[in-house]
Amino acid sequence: MPTPWEKEEFQKSRKWIRDSKSGSLTPIPCIGVWMDVCGFGSRLEEANWNLDILQSNGTLNLLSEVYQCVGHPFLVGVEPQPFENILILNDGIARTVDFHNTQYIHAVQAIFYIRDLVLGHLHLLRLTNFHDLGVRTVLAGGERIQYSAETFTGNSILSHNEIPAEWGEKLLKKNFLYNPAEFQMNTAFAKAYSVDANGTSAGFNVNGFFIEQMFFDRFASIPYITFTFTETSIQLKYKDNIALELYVNINKYFTYKGLNTHVYGISTVRVDKTFEGEETIIDLVYDKK
Repeated sequence: MPTPWEKEEFQKSRKWIRDSKSGSLTPIPCIGVWMDVCGFGSRLEEANWNLDILQSNGTLNLLSEVYQCVGHPFLVGVEPQPFENILILNDGIARTVDFHNTQYIHAVQAIFYIRDLVLGHLHLLRLTNFHDLGVRTVLAGGERIQYSAETFTGNSILSHNEIPAEWGEKLLKKNFLYNPAEFQMNTAFAKAYSVDANGTSAGFNVNGFFIEQMFFDRFASIPYITFTFTETSIQLKYKDNIALELYVNINKYFTYKGLNTHVYGISTVRVDKTFEGEETIIDLVYDKK
């Protein structure tokens, strides 16, 4: 009779325990993005945490529209190419991309990824404004490290004969844990979330688009991509030609629980004519209706 301790799921779980104790886990450089619908908590409070009320006043429909707008990958690939993983957390969307195989990251694709993050934020500005709410988007760089299994199914619970009963078959297929590897101890996501959590009182205003310094450092590791920082803008260059120019309206030294970094607020993004064939200006300073 197979027991949980004899199964592959248990053995994998034990391996994570051994690797963690021996200090043999491997950090992976990555970037993280946090897109937060601002004001949702107040709506929940006004509804006395009643989801029927949230549905009747259109707030749940807003979350559905947010998902339809940005709840899909902006960077698609398969190993060893980079790709984006997304985690939906109620009124926020977390995104992350591994940067350990930068030789497989195509520079043009990476630049378009940044542009698409900007456009995603712009779409959320318009959408949340329509619902009298706001949004804050934060991009950051860091690393992640997987330290435990991603799932916990009935295989870790049930001892059974070679052919289990119908209830047992259902239990074996049932997963009780969602612990995606890409978000386990992800400091890039943690940075982005922390900037957002400090919010307006720290100078990170609602409807702002913010980029933490290490985000640029990660992209600078991609062949043919360089950055030039001036007092008013950050120029992303592809083969020494400007591809994107990010105009800065906030430059803050951010200190939080041992974290010391710079965070830039971006007011406008210019896509250069030499990169996309025509110049495009994306204005991110959005006035409420």
